[in-house]
Amino acid sequence: MSGVGRRVQTPDDLRTRLGQIAGWQTATRDDRHVAKELHDTHAIERVHGLDEAAFFDEFFHYLKTIEVWPLLDRLDPGKRLGPLYPFLQLILFTLMRCVGGVQSLLATHDLLLTDEALMGLLGFNAYQVAHGANARGLGRRSAPVGVRGAFSYETVADNLVAIPPAALVELFNGAVRCLARQGLFAKHLDVVLDATDDEATPTYQTDDDRPVPHVTRDKRPEVRANRHAQKVEVTAYGWKLWIVWEPQSKIPLALSIDDIQKSDNEHAYTVLAQARQNVAGYATLRSVALDRGFLDGKLLAAIEADGILIYIPAKSNMTVTQEARSIARRAAAAVALGRSVAGCVYRERHDTVTRGSGKNARPETRTTTLVGIGELPCDWWNPHGSSSQANRKDFLPKLVRATVVLRWDGAPKEAEKEVVLLTTDPAVDPFVAFDAYDERSRIENSCNREAKEHWFLEHHPKRSEAGVRVHAYFVVLCMALVAGFRADKSQSDEAERRGQDLGITRYRRALERENRDKVVVFIGERFGIFRSYEFALLVGVTVKERALMGDTVESVLRRYGVLPPDTS
Repeated sequence: MSGVGRRVQTPDDLRTRLGQIAGWQTATRDDRHVAKELHDTHAIERVHGLDEAAFFDEFFHYLKTIEVWPLLDRLDPGKRLGPLYPFLQLILFTLMRCVGGVQSLLATHDLLLTDEALMGLLGFNAYQVAHGANARGLGRRSAPVGVRGAFSYETVADNLVAIPPAALVELFNGAVRCLARQGLFAKHLDVVLDATDDEATPTYQTDDDRPVPHVTRDKRPEVRANRHAQKVEVTAYGWKLWIVWEPQSKIPLALSIDDIQKSDNEHAYTVLAQARQNVAGYATLRSVALDRGFLDGKLLAAIEADGILIYIPAKSNMTVTQEARSIARRAAAAVALGRSVAGCVYRERHDTVTRGSGKNARPETRTTTLVGIGELPCDWWNPHGSSSQANRKDFLPKLVRATVVLRWDGAPKEAEKEVVLLTTDPAVDPFVAFDAYDERSRIENSCNREAKEHWFLEHHPKRSEAGVRVHAYFVVLCMALVAGFRADKSQSDEAERRGQDLGITRYRRALERENRDKVVVFIGERFGIFRSYEFALLVGVTVKERALMGDTVESVLRRYGVLPPDTS
């Protein structure tokens, strides 16, 4: 599993991550009581800014606005006896963990559960955060704890794994529908379909007590200095995710999960059909880019029958690959002599990139050379998924276009290793298929690797199949919701700059007026929110700038109802 040897996360890590996503807001309070106690005693338990709480308050407001909130509220499996707090609080806490990039549930104690402002958003007061919302487990403790937290992360894990799989599927698909209704997608979508491992260990508990799914593969060691290192046989344990991803919005459109040893094309058509259904009425799937693992004639024929264009690389040992490479080399040789080959299109593209930085920066031109081939027969590309029908007299093989990559971004030519892309796109220019397939690489970095390295996909709440499943759905769900949140915030900010007064704009402006230059102060079971100069005046510090404006400690106390109004 990934993540071994990571440093311990700090609150600054959480603030940095949230700051990279979007904006800020506030928490609940009892200002009058805290202002009086602060003035009388000059003593507080804690004071800090509102950044983290502000972000999540605005994020939760967004979820309510796009109507995802009811979907979250329906996740309660109804199995708890005498629950002390709503199941929704555990769900919102899990969203905080995933969006905040908290590495593990154990780390949530220091980063989330003991943060009064964040827990205030979930309905807990400062006293409950410090001493717990109940007394369970206190009798078993031999030593006192500092800040206990409103509830334990074990409680979160135990309840999350009880969510039925069907409820997770309904939540995810419903949330994507909400994002589609928001208008985030273009009318025609060019998507990517990929499968990625969600690794576990042999000690995980499966739903039906069977051994943990596993598969043995030949894999190169992770040695960055030698990408040509010899492959070794390894056994991977866990499960596999199938994701349909829209690269422009960076929103996952559909998700499926199964055992790790399943072939890539096992759930490919189902998850692609679910993506179509999730955006139906708001967008259509125009094309899909796939990797070699999905190279199955029956699957490709089914996708094509749905009117979706296909971009997929052929395998080196296939007849169509060898034929395409041979034709492409002949076409390149003919172009060098000033001639052409019928049915072939030779194209080059020169891109200038900058190598190095500062005074060592220099431009470098990289050339990509392609040959497009009009029609190549594929006898295996049919609804039967095999070439067994090829011997029939009435058999007509499927004709597809091919794009042969003779040189990619200036890389040296390697004989018998040219990439051959197969496509149903009728475009003559081979760069159409090349660019469309090149989008597929973005899912590796912007989705799969991002999910594992920054959203901690493989850090499951429980060492069980249910823990893997629920965490996978929440991580990918949060990736979709955050992408939608950022797009919505960008659109509303742009509208505000144009002078348009949108609902979210008014809401955010009200939050800014409410929370600009403020701190949250905790005293006993209550907390209050004050401007920084008010806090200084209440603890006995003279703020000269505010004094010139007529602000005194008495005026602050009157403002919060501690002293009667001044009638002079």
